[in-house]
Amino acid sequence: MRFLKMVMVVLLVFSSATFAKVDEAQAASNISIFLNDSKQSYSNKAMIKNGVTLVPLRGIFEGLGANVNWNASTKTIDASKGSTKIWLKIGSKTTKVNGKNVTISVPAQIVNGSTLVPLRFISEALGAQVNWVPTTKTVKIYMSKGTSTAPSGKSMKVHFLDVGQGDSTFIQLADGKTVLIDAGPTNQGDKVVAYLKSLGVKKLDYLISTHPDADHIGGMVDVLNAFEVATFVGSGKVHTSKTYENTLLAIQAEGSKFIIPTPGQILEQDRSINSYLSVIYSDPDAAENNDASLVIAAGYCSQDVLLMGDADVAIESKLVATNKISEVEILKAGHHGSNTSSSLGFLKTASPEAVILSYGENNDYGHPHQSVLTNIKTVGAKAFSTAQAGTIVATLNCNGYTIDSKEFKAPGETVQPTPVPVPTPSPKPSTGDVNSGTYVVAGAATSFKNCTAMRAVYPSGVKSSHPAYESKHDRDNDGWACEK
Repeated sequence: MRFLKMVMVVLLVFSSATFAKVDEAQAASNISIFLNDSKQSYSNKAMIKNGVTLVPLRGIFEGLGANVNWNASTKTIDASKGSTKIWLKIGSKTTKVNGKNVTISVPAQIVNGSTLVPLRFISEALGAQVNWVPTTKTVKIYMSKGTSTAPSGKSMKVHFLDVGQGDSTFIQLADGKTVLIDAGPTNQGDKVVAYLKSLGVKKLDYLISTHPDADHIGGMVDVLNAFEVATFVGSGKVHTSKTYENTLLAIQAEGSKFIIPTPGQILEQDRSINSYLSVIYSDPDAAENNDASLVIAAGYCSQDVLLMGDADVAIESKLVATNKISEVEILKAGHHGSNTSSSLGFLKTASPEAVILSYGENNDYGHPHQSVLTNIKTVGAKAFSTAQAGTIVATLNCNGYTIDSKEFKAPGETVQPTPVPVPTPSPKPSTGDVNSGTYVVAGAATSFKNCTAMRAVYPSGVKSSHPAYESKHDRDNDGWACEK
């Protein structure tokens, strides 16, 4: 119990500390740009605006061997490199690459005499390999994808585990380090352990608890009992639950290093391959558990993943306002797809291409909420659901990423099977005599060349309700064909 008391004291002392607010102007300008590993003199012109990293177009394009021409009267730029032709207009989100429209997230703009464009456009326009490390605000640009100077042959895997109404994410960083973020509710601990063992995991370099809610830390004891854990990363939020106490005791028994991160702290980084793991947000002083949730970012090359824990819209707004959020490829939505998170403004800033929703099927909270699904659709992202697909694995490398799952489909969007046509039943033969006009002779033709042919079968012709009736044989239009 001495360890438990010591941790509680550390947490209480830590919770009284305050963090210095990062100056927004400084955060927006302290960017380093490297072109083929050479730092560029125009780095100080780059900036972060509304979460989007903007970089000088001319310096980078010319450094990559492109010709750049500026038309002052039309405020347009024409650039070319080999067979690639690029056109863009100041103030417009629509650009052209080889005549094909390409929409950029922020319009090209002139700031302090330099034309700035979104970082991602460099890759889209010239096929260059662009690596962005948000924690160090470093941009590394290589001549082209596949060049020997760019990192290759490695990947980062992110496993979004299906733990029902809870959260658990396992990351295999490109540098080989292993990270488990949350471990789901108590009844899912064995499942988390079994999944990690199926991957051959024997040691966790980092075990991260975003916050002390039971649906996030319930399985921690099973994980700590099953694996060697080098470092345990906690939110610093003190909780009085038995689940939280048992987790602290398991950390003591395992002998893991225990840390409480500060906002912006880099947990793991390998600059040689542009691999990183960092804490974007923390607040151990928060009154509520969800408000203390750690926000984690991880990436490799130019592919980034952002995991929001249970952070709500207020935290999202803080991150956007302080330029802590840049465009990411994959986002794990906050709070299981609840409408307390995933605001439209935040999603527009993060601009994810894929959004992961971790929740339990038929849960009591109605997750994911329709407003969140609408916001995801509005920003053009694809949604993926652990409740529908089970565990989802994303693989990221220097050429892009893949997700081994089918896209989420809301109940109203499910594809309905093509209905099987119901054949029109043949008219039942009526009883009566062959001259009644309604009697159907079994096996007889239903079309006749003329009245002579019809009368050979139906001596008095047929009425309009008969299958053999044809208007061409009813010249007086009285509803009886070939009558005598």
